[in-house]
Amino acid sequence: MPTVVTHYSRTTLPLSCVLRVLCLCLLLWLSGCSPQNTAEQLDDYRARLSRTLDTTMPALPSRAPLSYPARNDLLLQPEGIEIDLTDLYNIQTCELGSLVAERNTALGKVQAYSVRLRYEYQLIEALEQCIAFYQQSGEDLENREGQLTTMQEWLKVKSADYALHWSNMLTLSDETKQAFGRPLPGLLNGDDLDITGQVASLKQLNQYGDGNALQDARLETHLQQLALLRLPASVWFAAQQLANGLPVITQQLDTLLPALTCGQGRPDDTATILRNVFYLSFIEKIQPIGSRINAFHYAFEPISLSWQQSPVLPPAFKMFLAEQSQQFAEYQLAMKNHVTVWQTFLARCNMSPGT
Repeated sequence: MPTVVTHYSRTTLPLSCVLRVLCLCLLLWLSGCSPQNTAEQLDDYRARLSRTLDTTMPALPSRAPLSYPARNDLLLQPEGIEIDLTDLYNIQTCELGSLVAERNTALGKVQAYSVRLRYEYQLIEALEQCIAFYQQSGEDLENREGQLTTMQEWLKVKSADYALHWSNMLTLSDETKQAFGRPLPGLLNGDDLDITGQVASLKQLNQYGDGNALQDARLETHLQQLALLRLPASVWFAAQQLANGLPVITQQLDTLLPALTCGQGRPDDTATILRNVFYLSFIEKIQPIGSRINAFHYAFEPISLSWQQSPVLPPAFKMFLAEQSQQFAEYQLAMKNHVTVWQTFLARCNMSPGT
């Protein structure tokens, strides 16, 4: 969990390091214990059909990993402000002075994007309070007029910068890059997948853009929850695998199944075995993955659309999201066409999908 550590003993790891190590261990455990991933299940399905039909089906095309945009295409550069030593001395009577000093430390200059967003929120809040204090106190107001004008200019710049810092947090945090671009194999095969909780964390990230939600100090928690499962990337990658591989199987079945005989609408042994392969490999294993893809897509779609329409987020990120939406449409078509081929065959042989 990214944080600013001002001091710690040489023998004690900071909490952020401990949490990162624990998360890494859990991710490795999840990866090691995962069942077959979508590509492996598709290939197993293809192999079983090939044996039953006594034919050689083409190998399924491989799919490149998700291509998350590069840092240079995502990073937004806020305007920022320059504070000289005289200005820093003049604001020491406000909390603003300590915040500015914190930013100038070695650790302050390498803040994680999430920590920087919280810092920017605190800085804006401190500027507003400092301006209000000087305006309301009336003490030496004439001599402070120039200082007030300077702080008001700072507030204007920092308020405009805040949305850019939010964009950097959303697109460039280590946790979100994992969640959006690094799928976990086999994740969608698990029985207990908290899709609702993951979408809630994504929605919360969206709400941090207005600054109000930062008052609850749970930004790091939401980021860690997203990095732990990497659900968006896992869903998008599984959808790509199905959209890419399933049409190959469908095309073969569309050619081979009509040639199978079903005397007087009654299946022969090959037809019965094929029906069992369809049930055990597709309905029981692949179709549940599709159900989870659907559940995530429809829950996440309003958030995705709001990000794609955002005037702040970089074009490369919005294009990446649009590509995932297009891939979902291709996945849906692939599933529909595949099921249609089987429905036609089973109806002709007077069979139900179940074993």
